[in-house]
Amino acid sequence: MNENDRSRHAGYCIHTRVSSNALRPSIGISAYWRPADFGPWRDYPVTLAPQGYVDGVRAAGGLPLLVPPIQELVDDPGLALGRLDGLVLAGGEDVDPAVYAAEPHPATGPANELRDRVELALLREALSRDLPVLAVCRGAQLLNVAYGGDLVQEMAEIVDVSPHQPKPGTWGRHPVRATGGRLRELAGDQLAAVPSYHHQSFGRIGQGLLATGEAPDGVVEAIEDPNLSFCMGVLWHPDEDPLVDGLLLFGGLVDAARKRASGRDALARAGPHHLGLGR
Repeated sequence: MNENDRSRHAGYCIHTRVSSNALRPSIGISAYWRPADFGPWRDYPVTLAPQGYVDGVRAAGGLPLLVPPIQELVDDPGLALGRLDGLVLAGGEDVDPAVYAAEPHPATGPANELRDRVELALLREALSRDLPVLAVCRGAQLLNVAYGGDLVQEMAEIVDVSPHQPKPGTWGRHPVRATGGRLRELAGDQLAAVPSYHHQSFGRIGQGLLATGEAPDGVVEAIEDPNLSFCMGVLWHPDEDPLVDGLLLFGGLVDAARKRASGRDALARAGPHHLGLGR
């Protein structure tokens, strides 16, 4: 059992990157809603997220909080974002092609329309607030769509998909070359072997986004908005390697969120005198 496996079975022993008295920013993690089996129960509806997201945020010094896909957040994403200092958009189902005005490919999975609506509402509002965002796999695809981009629905039609998704339930591993942006600042010129599980990729890159990472086959693996404090989408899964290479990305997110939270707290402590409203 490796370090990551141990952390998922005994997640209370994770060492964080910051001291115990440092500010722990609240990081929302978009959650799945689906039937699951556990204990005596079968097909029981649950809200959940893979443990690696929790471990990565926690190890980076953040407080992980799950954000469920509920209609109230479509109507008012600020209900959640007002309580958060950063946001992780997790992986999961294929994005509904209707969201980017495309017809579904036969290989595209069933849509989860509520999750799409909730996460796009959260994402767009987070971007408008410059709330730090790390978007993973499906989340990165939503990020591209939010900026007006689209997706390649079946990568196997243009590249050998096996490094990205070898077979159902098996992680691919491939290097990613960092070509710029925060990714290169955090990870250096190359990540040697990222965990990967996706059959879709970015098509047209959305306006305002930069491609900052690519696989050896030329597939764009990372996108960023350089005009925001931290806005990164990656097609691989840092949550599958949350205490080693994945921690680099969770750390970047949490550091940006901490700066934002520190500034907010400083304003709160200053009170009305800071705004010229005191006597």
